[in-house]
Formats: sequence, C-alpha cells, structure tokens
Amino acid sequence: MDYDKLISPAHLSLPRIPNAAEWMYERIARSIIDFEKDLDSEHEVGARLVSFTANEVISIDDVGFWGTDMIIFYGSNAEGQPAQLLQHISQVNVLLVAVRVAGEKPNRIGFVLQQKLEEEGSGE
Repeated sequence: MDYDKLISPAHLSLPRIPNAAEWMYERIARSIIDFEKDLDSEHEVGARLVSFTANEVISIDDVGFWGTDMIIFYGSNAEGQPAQLLQHISQVNVLLVAVRVAGEKPNRIGFVLQQKLEEEGSGE
C-alpha cells in the first residue's frame, strides 16, 4: 500500500451533526425574515402562540434554540412585559402576525436573524 497517497485525517472535516432545534430555528428565522418584508412602518412581527389562548400574542425580539430539542422565543406581551417561551420542537406551532408598533419605530429582527444564520454558515 502506498501510504504517501493517503489523506491525513487532520484534513478531513466531519459532517455537521443534525440538530433538530437548530434546523427548526433556521426555518423559523427564514419565515420571520420573509414575513417582515411585507410589513408597513406601523407594524412589526408578532406571534400568536397556537398552543395558548387565541388572544395570547407576543412581539418577537429574538428567537433561539437550546440543545437539540428546545426553541426559545424572546419578546414582550401586549402589556409590554418581558416574555420568554421555551417549547419542545415537537410542540412548536406559531402563527406569525402583524402587531402595531409599540415604540416610535418597528423592531425589525429579520436582519439580525439573517446575520446569525450567515455566521452559523446556514445563510443563503
């Protein structure tokens, strides 16, 4: 055997280990990015959390994931109080909705999510 022709294992890169929460996070982030493109200056992205009451809506400030099975939504409720929802990936059902801007200008998180996706190597 000609050992000079073998590839050193140090030059090989292992494939990414599938992470279901990261996979779902990427799709949620892309959905938010697309949704924000159609919003006017008086609205920002919000979420109606399908597994809760029909009136439970949060303004989304950020989205993340924890481990391989948890999705986290960060934001505030209708009263302006901080809200953080942790959901198992098997239970995530989110309806993206347009909510009235609470401050002077809309909070656009799509560009931040796009930057995160690009940093993680999954941006388009």
